[in-house]
Amino acid sequence: MDCMKPLFVGESNPYGADPEFALYPSPRGCSGDRLCRLVLRMDPDAYLDSYERANLCAEPWSTPGARAAARRIFLARDYLRDGSQVVMLGANVTNAFGFNFAPFVVYAERFVCLPHPSGLSRAWHEHGAFDKARGVLRRVGVVQ
Repeated sequence: MDCMKPLFVGESNPYGADPEFALYPSPRGCSGDRLCRLVLRMDPDAYLDSYERANLCAEPWSTPGARAAARRIFLARDYLRDGSQVVMLGANVTNAFGFNFAPFVVYAERFVCLPHPSGLSRAWHEHGAFDKARGVLRRVGVVQ
């Protein structure tokens, strides 16, 4: 079976619940824009073509709802066979998938933990944080 595109998973979208707009790279400064431009250093069209994107909650954050959504994502993608990667953005998302939040760490060879790209996480303010993120993503094959 061919690998699916890597999946970036966020919390919820303040601009609406339409899944097409999960981590969308507009407007400038939003989480999807910061992920695309600062973390991945990609053109928005290339970003949209290269990755799947999802949010765990369509409404404001709900831990039980997020855990259920994480289970659905895990089961739908059949990670035991397809080998694709999941990039969990932030502590809430990482915890919903059942991992402890530790930025720039890879779990089970395919689950990458990054700080949330909203700009609120202090981890992004550390020197070299964006390079560190790209290095981890490169190591697991999310970026080249």
